[in-house]
Amino acid sequence: MSGFWTFLTWAVRILAGLFVAFHLYALALIWLPIPGTVLMMQRAVEGEDVRRDAVPLAEISPHLVRAVIAAEDTRFCEHNGIDRQAIEKALEERRQGKGTRGASTITQQTAKNVFLWNGGGVPRKLGDMWMGIFIDQFWGKERVMEAYLNVAEWGDGLFGAEAAAQARFGKSAADLTEREAALLAAVLPSPNRWRVDPPGPYVSKRAGTLQARMRVVQSQGLAACVLGGARPPARPQPQPGQTAPKPEPLPDLPAEPESGPEATELEQPETAPAEDEFDAFLEGAQERFGEAAGQPQAEEEEPEPLEPEAEASQSEAQDGGPTDLRPRPLEPVEDMPVENTPQD
Repeated sequence: MSGFWTFLTWAVRILAGLFVAFHLYALALIWLPIPGTVLMMQRAVEGEDVRRDAVPLAEISPHLVRAVIAAEDTRFCEHNGIDRQAIEKALEERRQGKGTRGASTITQQTAKNVFLWNGGGVPRKLGDMWMGIFIDQFWGKERVMEAYLNVAEWGDGLFGAEAAAQARFGKSAADLTEREAALLAAVLPSPNRWRVDPPGPYVSKRAGTLQARMRVVQSQGLAACVLGGARPPARPQPQPGQTAPKPEPLPDLPAEPESGPEATELEQPETAPAEDEFDAFLEGAQERFGEAAGQPQAEEEEPEPLEPEAEASQSEAQDGGPTDLRPRPLEPVEDMPVENTPQD
Protein backbone atom coordinates (compact mmCIF):
# COMPACT_ATOMS: atom_id res chain seq x y z
CA MET A 1 0.00 0.00 0.00
CA SER A 2 2.88 2.36 0.75
CA GLY A 3 4.15 1.84 -2.81
CA PHE A 4 0.84 3.04 -4.21
CA TRP A 5 0.90 6.23 -2.16
CA THR A 6 4.50 6.88 -3.20
CA PHE A 7 3.52 6.50 -6.86
CA LEU A 8 0.50 8.76 -6.38
CA THR A 9 2.62 11.42 -4.66
CA TRP A 10 5.15 11.45 -7.49
CA ALA A 11 2.39 11.53 -10.12
CA VAL A 12 0.83 14.59 -8.47
CA ARG A 13 4.22 16.29 -8.27
CA ILE A 14 4.94 15.63 -11.94
CA LEU A 15 1.53 16.92 -13.04
CA ALA A 16 1.90 20.01 -10.85
CA GLY A 17 5.35 20.62 -12.31
CA LEU A 18 4.04 20.33 -15.87
CA PHE A 19 1.16 22.68 -15.04
CA VAL A 20 3.56 25.30 -13.67
CA ALA A 21 6.01 24.88 -16.57
CA PHE A 22 3.18 25.22 -19.10
CA HIS A 23 2.07 28.52 -17.58
CA LEU A 24 5.64 29.80 -17.31
CA TYR A 25 6.02 29.10 -21.03
CA ALA A 26 2.81 31.05 -21.66
CA LEU A 27 4.19 33.97 -19.65
CA ALA A 28 7.47 33.87 -21.59
CA LEU A 29 5.53 34.27 -24.85
CA ILE A 30 4.60 37.78 -23.75
CA TRP A 31 8.06 38.82 -24.99
CA LEU A 32 9.35 35.83 -27.00
CA PRO A 33 8.15 35.07 -30.54
CA ILE A 34 5.77 32.15 -30.90
CA PRO A 35 7.89 29.31 -32.35
CA GLY A 36 5.09 27.40 -34.05
CA THR A 37 1.86 25.55 -33.41
CA VAL A 38 0.57 21.99 -33.41
CA LEU A 39 -1.49 22.74 -36.53
CA MET A 40 1.61 23.93 -38.41
CA MET A 41 3.37 20.66 -37.60
CA GLN A 42 0.27 18.73 -38.67
CA ARG A 43 0.15 20.51 -42.04
CA ALA A 44 3.88 19.87 -42.56
CA VAL A 45 3.41 16.16 -41.85
CA GLU A 46 0.55 16.12 -44.39
CA GLY A 47 3.00 17.34 -47.02
CA GLU A 48 2.05 21.02 -47.25
CA ASP A 49 4.67 23.74 -47.65
CA VAL A 50 4.14 25.71 -44.44
CA ARG A 51 4.88 29.43 -44.86
CA ARG A 52 4.81 31.92 -42.01
CA ASP A 53 6.42 35.33 -41.53
CA ALA A 54 5.80 36.75 -38.06
CA VAL A 55 5.56 40.53 -37.93
CA PRO A 56 4.73 42.97 -35.11
CA LEU A 57 1.23 44.36 -34.82
CA ALA A 58 2.43 47.76 -36.03
CA GLU A 59 3.20 46.20 -39.43
CA ILE A 60 -0.32 44.83 -39.93
CA SER A 61 -3.04 46.96 -41.49
CA PRO A 62 -5.65 48.33 -39.07
CA HIS A 63 -8.20 47.22 -41.66
CA LEU A 64 -7.34 43.59 -40.90
CA VAL A 65 -7.67 44.16 -37.14
CA ARG A 66 -11.15 45.63 -37.64
CA ALA A 67 -12.01 42.87 -40.14
CA VAL A 68 -11.26 39.96 -37.78
CA ILE A 69 -13.08 41.69 -34.92
CA ALA A 70 -16.09 42.24 -37.19
CA ALA A 71 -15.99 38.64 -38.37
CA GLU A 72 -15.02 36.66 -35.27
CA ASP A 73 -15.51 38.62 -32.05
CA THR A 74 -17.19 42.03 -31.93
CA ARG A 75 -16.93 42.09 -28.12
CA PHE A 76 -13.18 41.43 -28.12
CA CYS A 77 -12.43 44.63 -26.18
CA GLU A 78 -15.17 44.01 -23.61
CA HIS A 79 -14.85 40.41 -22.37
CA ASN A 80 -12.12 38.79 -20.26
CA GLY A 81 -11.28 36.06 -22.75
CA ILE A 82 -14.67 34.32 -22.67
CA ASP A 83 -17.81 35.92 -24.08
CA ARG A 84 -20.57 34.72 -21.77
CA GLN A 85 -23.24 36.53 -23.77
CA ALA A 86 -22.21 34.67 -26.93
CA ILE A 87 -22.25 31.35 -25.06
CA GLU A 88 -25.74 32.02 -23.69
CA LYS A 89 -26.99 33.02 -27.15
CA ALA A 90 -25.48 29.88 -28.70
CA LEU A 91 -27.14 27.69 -26.06
CA GLU A 92 -30.48 29.42 -26.60
CA GLU A 93 -30.30 28.91 -30.36
CA ARG A 94 -29.43 25.26 -29.79
CA ARG A 95 -32.49 24.81 -27.58
CA GLN A 96 -34.63 26.41 -30.29
CA GLY A 97 -33.32 23.95 -32.86
CA LYS A 98 -31.51 26.58 -34.93
CA GLY A 99 -28.25 24.64 -35.01
CA THR A 100 -25.01 25.31 -33.20
CA ARG A 101 -23.25 28.62 -33.64
CA GLY A 102 -19.65 29.24 -32.66
CA ALA A 103 -19.07 31.10 -29.39
CA SER A 104 -15.26 31.00 -29.25
CA THR A 105 -13.62 34.39 -28.87
CA ILE A 106 -10.47 35.54 -30.65
CA THR A 107 -8.67 35.01 -27.34
CA GLN A 108 -9.86 31.39 -27.12
CA GLN A 109 -8.88 30.76 -30.74
CA THR A 110 -5.43 32.19 -30.01
CA ALA A 111 -5.05 29.94 -26.96
CA LYS A 112 -6.15 26.91 -29.01
CA ASN A 113 -3.77 27.69 -31.88
CA VAL A 114 -0.74 28.45 -29.70
CA PHE A 115 -1.05 25.88 -26.90
CA LEU A 116 -3.53 23.19 -27.93
CA TRP A 117 -4.82 21.39 -31.01
CA ASN A 118 -7.69 21.45 -33.49
CA GLY A 119 -10.80 19.36 -33.07
CA GLY A 120 -13.59 19.09 -30.54
CA GLY A 121 -13.75 17.33 -27.24
CA VAL A 122 -14.42 18.52 -23.73
CA PRO A 123 -10.74 18.55 -22.59
CA ARG A 124 -9.67 20.88 -25.40
CA LYS A 125 -12.69 23.14 -24.94
CA LEU A 126 -11.99 23.50 -21.24
CA GLY A 127 -8.31 24.05 -22.01
CA ASP A 128 -8.84 26.93 -24.43
CA MET A 129 -11.34 28.52 -22.04
CA TRP A 130 -8.86 28.43 -19.16
CA MET A 131 -5.91 29.58 -21.27
CA GLY A 132 -8.09 32.24 -22.87
CA ILE A 133 -8.73 33.79 -19.48
CA PHE A 134 -5.06 33.39 -18.57
CA ILE A 135 -3.57 35.11 -21.63
CA ASP A 136 -6.24 37.81 -21.62
CA GLN A 137 -5.16 38.67 -18.08
CA PHE A 138 -1.38 38.51 -18.57
CA TRP A 139 -0.81 39.18 -22.28
CA GLY A 140 -3.26 42.00 -22.80
CA LYS A 141 -5.45 42.67 -25.83
CA GLU A 142 -2.71 43.95 -28.16
CA ARG A 143 -0.46 40.92 -27.65
CA VAL A 144 -3.41 38.53 -28.06
CA MET A 145 -4.36 40.17 -31.36
CA GLU A 146 -0.75 40.17 -32.55
CA ALA A 147 -0.38 36.47 -31.77
CA TYR A 148 -3.72 35.66 -33.40
CA LEU A 149 -2.84 37.41 -36.65
CA ASN A 150 0.55 35.65 -36.76
CA VAL A 151 -0.69 32.07 -36.24
CA ALA A 152 -4.10 32.07 -37.96
CA GLU A 153 -4.39 29.65 -40.89
CA TRP A 154 -5.27 31.01 -44.33
CA GLY A 155 -5.14 27.82 -46.37
CA ASP A 156 -2.51 26.20 -48.63
CA GLY A 157 -0.01 26.09 -45.78
CA LEU A 158 -0.20 29.85 -45.16
CA PHE A 159 -0.05 30.96 -41.53
CA GLY A 160 -0.11 34.53 -40.38
CA ALA A 161 -1.27 37.75 -42.00
CA GLU A 162 2.06 38.54 -43.67
CA ALA A 163 2.35 35.22 -45.50
CA ALA A 164 -1.31 35.38 -46.54
CA ALA A 165 -1.04 38.97 -47.83
CA GLN A 166 2.10 38.19 -49.81
CA ALA A 167 0.65 35.00 -51.35
CA ARG A 168 -2.86 36.29 -52.07
CA PHE A 169 -2.27 39.93 -53.02
CA GLY A 170 1.48 40.28 -53.57
CA LYS A 171 1.89 42.92 -50.87
CA SER A 172 2.76 43.20 -47.20
CA ALA A 173 0.13 42.95 -44.49
CA ALA A 174 0.67 46.62 -43.68
CA ASP A 175 -0.62 47.67 -47.12
CA LEU A 176 -3.88 45.69 -47.17
CA THR A 177 -6.94 47.67 -48.27
CA GLU A 178 -10.33 47.44 -46.62
CA ARG A 179 -11.62 45.04 -49.29
CA GLU A 180 -8.55 42.81 -49.13
CA ALA A 181 -8.71 42.68 -45.34
CA ALA A 182 -12.40 41.77 -45.51
CA LEU A 183 -11.65 38.95 -47.97
CA LEU A 184 -8.96 37.50 -45.70
CA ALA A 185 -11.25 37.66 -42.67
CA ALA A 186 -14.14 36.19 -44.65
CA VAL A 187 -12.36 32.85 -45.20
CA LEU A 188 -11.10 32.36 -41.62
CA PRO A 189 -13.83 29.90 -40.57
CA SER A 190 -12.91 27.53 -43.45
CA PRO A 191 -9.60 28.64 -44.99
CA ASN A 192 -8.94 25.39 -46.86
CA ARG A 193 -12.29 25.41 -48.67
CA TRP A 194 -13.13 29.09 -49.16
CA ARG A 195 -10.90 30.89 -51.62
CA VAL A 196 -9.65 34.46 -51.74
CA ASP A 197 -8.05 34.31 -55.20
CA PRO A 198 -10.54 34.37 -56.79
CA PRO A 199 -13.35 34.57 -54.25
CA GLY A 200 -16.50 32.58 -54.85
CA PRO A 201 -20.00 34.06 -54.69
CA TYR A 202 -20.43 33.35 -50.98
CA VAL A 203 -16.99 34.69 -49.99
CA SER A 204 -17.62 37.86 -52.02
CA LYS A 205 -20.99 38.36 -50.32
CA ARG A 206 -19.53 37.64 -46.88
CA ALA A 207 -16.67 40.09 -47.50
CA GLY A 208 -19.13 42.80 -48.54
CA THR A 209 -21.08 42.31 -45.31
CA LEU A 210 -17.84 42.41 -43.34
CA GLN A 211 -16.93 45.75 -44.89
CA ALA A 212 -20.19 47.18 -43.56
CA ARG A 213 -19.51 45.63 -40.15
CA MET A 214 -15.95 47.02 -40.16
CA ARG A 215 -17.33 50.55 -40.50
CA VAL A 216 -19.59 49.95 -37.50
CA VAL A 217 -16.60 48.60 -35.55
CA GLN A 218 -14.69 51.77 -36.37
CA SER A 219 -17.54 54.17 -35.62
CA GLN A 220 -18.34 52.52 -32.28
CA GLY A 221 -14.71 52.11 -31.24
CA LEU A 222 -14.98 48.31 -30.90
CA ALA A 223 -11.26 47.94 -31.76
CA ALA A 224 -10.02 50.75 -29.50
CA CYS A 225 -8.24 48.33 -27.12
CA VAL A 226 -5.95 47.32 -30.00
CA LEU A 227 -5.73 50.32 -32.32
CA GLY A 228 -5.83 52.98 -29.63
CA GLY A 229 -8.21 55.85 -29.25
CA ALA A 230 -11.25 56.03 -27.07
CA ARG A 231 -14.66 54.61 -27.60
CA PRO A 232 -17.42 57.12 -28.41
CA PRO A 233 -18.93 58.74 -25.31
CA ALA A 234 -21.96 57.08 -23.80
CA ARG A 235 -25.27 58.24 -25.16
CA PRO A 236 -27.24 60.57 -22.87
CA GLN A 237 -29.92 58.96 -20.78
CA PRO A 238 -33.42 59.49 -22.20
CA GLN A 239 -35.96 61.55 -20.34
CA PRO A 240 -38.81 59.72 -18.58
CA GLY A 241 -41.25 58.45 -21.18
CA GLN A 242 -38.72 58.65 -24.01
CA THR A 243 -37.16 55.68 -25.80
CA ALA A 244 -33.39 55.34 -25.62
CA PRO A 245 -31.74 55.57 -29.05
CA LYS A 246 -30.20 52.31 -30.16
CA PRO A 247 -26.63 52.12 -31.52
CA GLU A 248 -26.09 51.32 -35.16
CA PRO A 249 -26.64 47.55 -35.51
CA LEU A 250 -24.10 45.21 -37.02
CA PRO A 251 -25.35 43.63 -40.27
CA ASP A 252 -25.85 39.86 -39.97
CA LEU A 253 -23.36 37.70 -41.80
CA PRO A 254 -24.87 35.56 -44.58
CA ALA A 255 -25.62 31.94 -43.77
CA GLU A 256 -23.02 29.43 -44.89
CA PRO A 257 -23.93 27.53 -48.07
CA GLU A 258 -25.21 23.99 -47.58
CA SER A 259 -24.27 22.75 -51.06
CA GLY A 260 -21.88 23.59 -53.85
CA PRO A 261 -18.11 24.09 -53.89
CA GLU A 262 -18.23 26.59 -51.00
CA ALA A 263 -20.22 24.33 -48.67
CA THR A 264 -18.26 23.73 -45.49
CA GLU A 265 -19.34 20.07 -45.47
CA LEU A 266 -19.52 17.92 -48.57
CA GLU A 267 -22.91 16.46 -49.39
CA GLN A 268 -23.23 12.88 -48.16
CA PRO A 269 -25.99 10.29 -48.60
CA GLU A 270 -28.59 10.33 -45.91
CA THR A 271 -27.68 8.00 -43.09
CA ALA A 272 -28.85 7.54 -39.57
CA PRO A 273 -27.46 10.43 -37.49
CA ALA A 274 -24.58 9.45 -35.26
CA GLU A 275 -25.27 9.61 -31.57
CA ASP A 276 -23.88 12.79 -30.06
CA GLU A 277 -20.90 12.06 -27.85
CA PHE A 278 -21.97 14.49 -25.13
CA ASP A 279 -25.58 13.26 -25.18
CA ALA A 280 -24.33 9.68 -24.89
CA PHE A 281 -22.22 10.71 -21.91
CA LEU A 282 -25.25 12.29 -20.21
CA GLU A 283 -27.42 9.26 -20.88
CA GLY A 284 -24.74 6.93 -19.53
CA ALA A 285 -24.35 9.07 -16.41
CA GLN A 286 -28.11 9.03 -15.88
CA GLU A 287 -28.17 5.22 -16.07
CA ARG A 288 -25.27 4.95 -13.63
CA PHE A 289 -26.92 7.32 -11.15
CA GLY A 290 -30.14 5.34 -11.47
CA GLU A 291 -28.33 2.11 -10.62
CA ALA A 292 -26.62 3.79 -7.66
CA ALA A 293 -29.98 5.01 -6.36
CA GLY A 294 -31.39 1.49 -6.51
CA GLN A 295 -34.00 2.27 -9.14
CA PRO A 296 -35.29 -0.88 -10.84
CA GLN A 297 -34.53 -1.12 -14.51
CA ALA A 298 -37.12 -2.26 -16.99
CA GLU A 299 -36.61 -5.85 -18.03
CA GLU A 300 -37.53 -7.10 -21.42
CA GLU A 301 -40.54 -9.44 -21.33
CA GLU A 302 -40.07 -12.80 -22.91
CA PRO A 303 -42.61 -13.55 -25.65
CA GLU A 304 -45.23 -16.17 -24.86
CA PRO A 305 -44.97 -19.43 -26.82
CA LEU A 306 -47.24 -19.54 -29.86
CA GLU A 307 -49.54 -22.31 -31.00
CA PRO A 308 -48.24 -24.34 -33.96
CA GLU A 309 -50.76 -22.76 -36.36
CA ALA A 310 -49.97 -19.21 -35.18
CA GLU A 311 -46.25 -19.93 -35.32
CA ALA A 312 -46.57 -21.10 -38.91
CA SER A 313 -48.57 -18.00 -39.84
CA GLN A 314 -45.97 -15.76 -38.18
CA SER A 315 -43.12 -17.44 -40.05
CA GLU A 316 -44.98 -16.94 -43.35
CA ALA A 317 -45.49 -13.26 -42.53
CA GLN A 318 -41.81 -12.83 -41.73
CA ASP A 319 -40.90 -14.47 -45.04
CA GLY A 320 -42.80 -11.73 -46.83
CA GLY A 321 -45.64 -13.88 -48.19
CA PRO A 322 -49.37 -13.42 -47.60
CA THR A 323 -50.94 -15.21 -44.69
CA ASP A 324 -53.96 -17.40 -45.50
CA LEU A 325 -56.38 -17.22 -42.60
CA ARG A 326 -59.08 -19.44 -44.15
CA PRO A 327 -59.70 -22.88 -42.57
CA ARG A 328 -57.93 -25.59 -44.44
CA PRO A 329 -59.81 -28.87 -45.33
CA LEU A 330 -58.53 -32.05 -43.82
CA GLU A 331 -56.64 -34.19 -46.27
CA PRO A 332 -58.06 -37.75 -46.70
CA VAL A 333 -56.07 -40.50 -45.17
CA GLU A 334 -55.33 -43.26 -47.66
CA ASP A 335 -56.06 -46.81 -46.54
CA MET A 336 -52.92 -48.74 -46.07
CA PRO A 337 -52.95 -52.09 -47.92
CA VAL A 338 -53.32 -55.06 -45.63
CA GLU A 339 -50.98 -57.88 -46.43
CA ASN A 340 -52.48 -61.39 -46.37
CA THR A 341 -50.56 -63.58 -44.10
CA PRO A 342 -50.37 -67.18 -45.16
CA GLN A 343 -52.22 -69.55 -43.03
CA ASP A 344 -50.78 -72.78 -41.93
